[in-house]
Amino acid sequence: MRIGWLTAGALLWSGLSFAGTINDIFGQSQNNCILTYTPPYSTCDVVGNEMLYDIQKATVSFANGTATISIYMNTLAIPYGATSLTLTSFHDAGDTLMPGDIFFYDPDSASQDLAFGIPLLDHGSFLAGDLYEISGGISTETAQVALQDGSDFYRWDEPVLMTGSGNPVSAGTIAVSKYGNGVASAEYQITATVPLTPGLRNLESNGQIGLLFSSADCGNDVIQGVVSTGDPLAHAAAISNVPEPGPGFLTLTGMALLVIGRQWKKRNR
Repeated sequence: MRIGWLTAGALLWSGLSFAGTINDIFGQSQNNCILTYTPPYSTCDVVGNEMLYDIQKATVSFANGTATISIYMNTLAIPYGATSLTLTSFHDAGDTLMPGDIFFYDPDSASQDLAFGIPLLDHGSFLAGDLYEISGGISTETAQVALQDGSDFYRWDEPVLMTGSGNPVSAGTIAVSKYGNGVASAEYQITATVPLTPGLRNLESNGQIGLLFSSADCGNDVIQGVVSTGDPLAHAAAISNVPEPGPGFLTLTGMALLVIGRQWKKRNR
């Protein structure tokens, strides 16, 4: 019995402290891809060079009043051979590009309306690392609007950036570190860290939140899905909403414990 209780306790504790992960197709060859100007745009996961745009995964963790989001990907936003791991805009095929914004939405919403965003790079009135609510003067724009170029292949209708203007609801930071070799695993880990706000936390449903991110503002690769936040408050709320066991269940549980206790005493006489 003691081992059983310790195991249950360990599982409960681990459930309150993990980061949820969304995985994406990674390392897929881009040879012989069929590209189109309409959905699904490509028969491959990445539109363009996988060494420049491929996303491997995203992780999310809400803990101690902080939201931490890490994107693992290859990107040309860090110049080859750069001594400082700092994101910048970049050029490819004559277009000026930049990483997309990280978006959040209510996972229970059928429309999946984007509610909050974090830019990885300064653009317009938006500061890298800060959290913005997408309402009022702030909206989103698609890759087609961001690029204003109808001659290239990319995911035209993908929401990629915030647009308009407004004040951040939370000020955060962006950090970049080396991760892998870009082939077996993503070359970089890009981490956004912001203080949690009630609005962002209210998007959670059963400890999960919806996330959307494009590796560049032309939607070369996209990762989207519902991810666990590991939020202790969300788990506590979920536990508090579990119905209390009825008298019959408690009686049966008590009888079972008595039987187990008697068997344990017999074995130890």
